[in-house]
Amino acid sequence: MDERFTERANALLNERLFKTEDLFLGEFSCLSAEFKKNFAQICGEIAKLQENGDFGDVAYIGYTMLRTNLINKEYATEVCIYGENWYLCKNQRAVGQFDISVLFRYFDELWQELIAVRKQYIGKVSAQEVTAFIMQEAAPKFYSYVTVLCRFSILECVGQNYFGAIKKTPRFQINSGEYMARTESVYKENTQKNRDEILSWFDDRLDYEYCFEDFSGLDFSNENLAKIDCRYADFRNADLKNVNFNYANLIGARFCGADLENADFSYALLYEADFSGANLKNAKLENAFVKFENQEKDVWKRPGFMAVNFTGAIRD
Repeated sequence: MDERFTERANALLNERLFKTEDLFLGEFSCLSAEFKKNFAQICGEIAKLQENGDFGDVAYIGYTMLRTNLINKEYATEVCIYGENWYLCKNQRAVGQFDISVLFRYFDELWQELIAVRKQYIGKVSAQEVTAFIMQEAAPKFYSYVTVLCRFSILECVGQNYFGAIKKTPRFQINSGEYMARTESVYKENTQKNRDEILSWFDDRLDYEYCFEDFSGLDFSNENLAKIDCRYADFRNADLKNVNFNYANLIGARFCGADLENADFSYALLYEADFSGANLKNAKLENAFVKFENQEKDVWKRPGFMAVNFTGAIRD
């Protein structure tokens, strides 16, 4: 593809992503409400399938970006369920869709503009190359906002009766991403987790291995978890009194309802962490990295970090 066109296309993509960032933050409450309403309907469909004997225990719920939908300008993510074999599950089912047209508003606008810009590069840029750029470079970046929306909306859903009515495998997760390609977890459950096994695992201090995992309700009080990488891990309702989290990577970690009395977060990364309802008496947060300065609007890198949530937290 022509180098000048590629440079122009990337500049226009950058502009549209920052516009999507502003839209996402401004419309988050409405978008989240729509997600929760849709998820309740999805759970109802799953429950019906299980009641009729058409599907067993669910191991995965996937919010899937399908490029075929995007090519046809159908801006909706497919929601599918799978058994323990995930994509190899012979009984995998589509149980609904979630409308993402708001988050793809500037994606469509970008597509139309690139088609028009292509005409300035006669014989150097084909329509197929424009489509390839849109699908390969632009689509995953716009879809990343769908994943963030799922991640920050799901917790209010999993406590509802409609979610509890679904029969799930002991290890269960909800993912968002591309079909049979890169996905990100937005929620995990592990009803067979073992405290001692997890602490032994933690001793290895592996990069990324503990991210997104379910440690909810466990007793890690007085443990040394310094420098651990637990991005987006679930510590809800855990006993974390006196835990040393120095220099830990806890971006997006969920501490809702956890007992964090005297926990030490010195120099820990806490962007997007959720401390709602947590006990933070005497917790050391003074040198933690809590507030992230918004990325400069020159080169878009990822969706901006959401604010740390201290709603209902008990503090000094």
